[in-house]
Amino acid sequence: MNKRASAVAALIVAVAGSAVWLPSARADIRTDGGAPVSGIAWDAAAGSLFVVGPGDGASVGIVGKDGRPAGKVTFGGTPKSVQALALAADVLYVADIGDESQSRSSVTVYGVAAKDGRQGYKAWDFKYPDGAHDAKAFLVSGKGRFYFITSGDNPGIYRAELNPSRQSVNTLVRSADAPKGVTDAAFLSDGTTMLIRTGDGVALLDATTWKTVARTTYVDGPEGESITPFTTGRMLVGSDQLFREEPLPSGTTTVTPAPAPDPTATPTATDSSSDSPTTDPSGTTDPSPDATQSSAPGTEAGSGGVSRSGTILALFGALAVALAAGALVFVIRD
Repeated sequence: MNKRASAVAALIVAVAGSAVWLPSARADIRTDGGAPVSGIAWDAAAGSLFVVGPGDGASVGIVGKDGRPAGKVTFGGTPKSVQALALAADVLYVADIGDESQSRSSVTVYGVAAKDGRQGYKAWDFKYPDGAHDAKAFLVSGKGRFYFITSGDNPGIYRAELNPSRQSVNTLVRSADAPKGVTDAAFLSDGTTMLIRTGDGVALLDATTWKTVARTTYVDGPEGESITPFTTGRMLVGSDQLFREEPLPSGTTTVTPAPAPDPTATPTATDSSSDSPTTDPSGTTDPSPDATQSSAPGTEAGSGGVSRSGTILALFGALAVALAAGALVFVIRD
């Protein structure tokens, strides 16, 4: 990983009506390990975005309300390949779960306070029941249960027990088959619906039944994208070249994401079919332990509830001119 590489983001918000998180036209986001971005998490209460790259180690960048760097979260751990972030009950979870060579005997999740500066941390170690896997997605349910989504052959969704041990390696349980090509995921504010960036689009998966309830398929979509719930009914999805604000999937829809060279373009719907739920990608292998989910968040690291980052608007005054509803774009420069 080139330690001098950096991800430089230009943030542009287009909205109709009241303003939401209106950052400056340009903002430098520099990570210790550089591009590509491998995980993002929106903090609705603070109106800021956490950003991490796979080589950043124990350092997570923060983008503030004005769209400019607002510091970074650092801690004393030694991550090898950070692939995802999750925010739950004011705890930022840093998922050191990358293992492309499938040679790691265990992977680690770190929990730190979601604020600028050097933080103390908690760490949990996990192993898969069926050998090593490379994982790109990590998420925390409303109950505080950890989920991992693996890539490669026979991808799966694995869960940890509630309140996993910090003194020994925890063995995960395979809950369901996963869509192919998953690169990131997060729970919505209800704590039971998974928002997943798949190999060909975005899906909403009910974690109590393992059924896909909505799907957006991308035409010529970028690869390796990260995703996080954003404002009400919206999500932030993208990679180093382009981040877009889009509506959450509803029914079955096909769109063409805006190309990276044009930061003002918006996704264009090319096909829309019924709003009836689709079937899950590959069937259920294990009933969900969160079927009796309560959406009330917890308060303790490792058992805290999911952040309500997909439901709370951060308002910073009315725009002088109401812009047409459009895309939040991060343009990354070398």
